[in-house]
Amino acid sequence: MAYRLKFSSRTIRETGEAQEWYELQSTGLGDEFIAAMELQLLRLGQAPLLYAEVIPNVRRALLPRFPYGLFYTVRGDLVHVLAVLHDARNPSRWPKRS
Repeated sequence: MAYRLKFSSRTIRETGEAQEWYELQSTGLGDEFIAAMELQLLRLGQAPLLYAEVIPNVRRALLPRFPYGLFYTVRGDLVHVLAVLHDARNPSRWPKRS
């Protein structure tokens, strides 16, 4: 079964911020971050239930090579990506951030 992906505005903003930061560290690294994210999103679209719940009803998929996690929910055939957070952040606090 193929799952549909939906992104919160927060996810889009956080992805852009992370890409920008990595690009400032080294030319091309921001693009590598996006490629890692796209790979993980492809996996989520195929099998989102493989990843563990870290908060009730919220799962986390870690990005390859980068210390970031995608936090998402699954309802029917919809994967709703809620946030992209650095691993150093406490996931129990992310719902409280704007």
